[in-house]
This record gives sequence, structure tokens and C-alpha cells, in this order.
Amino acid sequence: MNLESKLLDGKNAGYCSSSDGEDEPWTVAKDDDEHQAKVMSKMGTSGNTGPKGVLNDYKDFLEEQKREKAFKTKELLRQAKRGILTGTREDREAAAEDSEEDDLENLRARRLREMQKAAQGRMAELTEKSQFTSIIDSCRDQLLGILLYEPDVESCNKISHVCKILACDHPQVKFARVKSTILDMSKAFTEKAIPSLQFYQNGELVGNFVQLNSILGLDYNSAMLKRFLKTKRISLDKGRVVSDSECSTDEELD
Repeated sequence: MNLESKLLDGKNAGYCSSSDGEDEPWTVAKDDDEHQAKVMSKMGTSGNTGPKGVLNDYKDFLEEQKREKAFKTKELLRQAKRGILTGTREDREAAAEDSEEDDLENLRARRLREMQKAAQGRMAELTEKSQFTSIIDSCRDQLLGILLYEPDVESCNKISHVCKILACDHPQVKFARVKSTILDMSKAFTEKAIPSLQFYQNGELVGNFVQLNSILGLDYNSAMLKRFLKTKRISLDKGRVVSDSECSTDEELD
């Protein structure tokens, strides 16, 4: 059974071992450094404080705002019923606008922090097929996450960015990525199965998530991916696979 079949059949089997036993050098993934620099320069030094300063993020902001709107509306109704709303309607509308600008600034600050973490997170770029087996063999005492991807694919760019953030937050976990074509995957696999994220522990495949965007969608962040992995018994905080009892009692998800 070839590598592609073993990935697609979903079995967690330790199937990779290096033939020469020698670790090969790999570089750090830096494909989006230029993009990050441009975004950070706009977000980190801009003097704008309202929507004009975050036009590129406004669509995302609106999505986040929807999730809070219902709660805020309910709270206002509760206060109105209790007769505790003060000031004129104009005052309340002005306060709401100020709150919106504050929320936008918070979103900008959060995005900047994420960009900084992604720039700091060290994710190995595997450029040869032999490096795939070498890194699995060399990480016997460390949880290893490997992303199968292709460049210029939106879903792959998303998960690459998220994995870099996780690599910064969890240095005890090794992250790497490799183009599916380097591993001689078929055209069908490249078109239908990427991005795929694998986790290895002691040389064994302990997590295999094919076409991750079909599981998480595109609107997710590092915290959401971390929580998802925890439901599959992969704890980035602990840097290892955890037992079912640990999953049920651990408070890491809170």
C-alpha cells in the first residue's frame, strides 16, 4: 500500500521509517513573510482609528459583530424594561458608534498579534521526499505535526498561517509542511485531499485529517483548530496524545 492510500484509508498506522537513518536539513517556511510585512505595516503603524483604518478587516469584523449583536440587543431590552437606560437616544447611538470603533481597534490589535506570532513560529519546509521520513524519525520524543499542502491555494494558505501561530504558542510541538507533489501524490489527491494535517508521536501516525477545510471550513482560527485537535485526543498543551479520561477531565478547553 502506497503512502497516499494509507492517508486516505484513515488508519492510524506507523508506516514511515527512514531508509538511511540520517536527518537532512530543512528550511523554515517563509512564503508569506512579504504579505505579513505589508499587513503589519498597515495595521501596526496606521494613524486611522475608525473603519477607514481597517477596511481590509471590516468584512471579518462584521461577521464577529453578528455573534455579539443578539446578546447586546437582549441586554438593552433588559435594561429598558428595568428603566435603567440613561441619556438621550442620540447619546446612546453615539456611544454605540464609539463602541464599534473600539471593537475595530481590538480586532486590529488581535490581527497584529496573530501576524507577529506567525512570523515567529518556526515551521519547517520539507523540500525533498526523504526529509519527510527523516523528520518523522528524528522527532521520536516530540509531537510532530506535518501539513500536506500546495502553494497558492486559499485553504492551504489559511492552515499554514494557523499552524505557524500554533508553532509559536506551543514550541514543545514540532510543525512542518511539505507539498503533496513532492511526496508523489496523485493529481486527484492534490485536488481533493489537501490541505491534510497529520500528527506523529514516536514515529506512529496518531492523527490524520484529510481535507481539513471540509471539517473546519475557512472561518476558523488557531484556538478553534486547537480545540478540534483536543477532541481527537491530540493535546498541543501537553505535546502528546492524551487518554479519554484526560480529555474528559482536562480544563484546557475552558
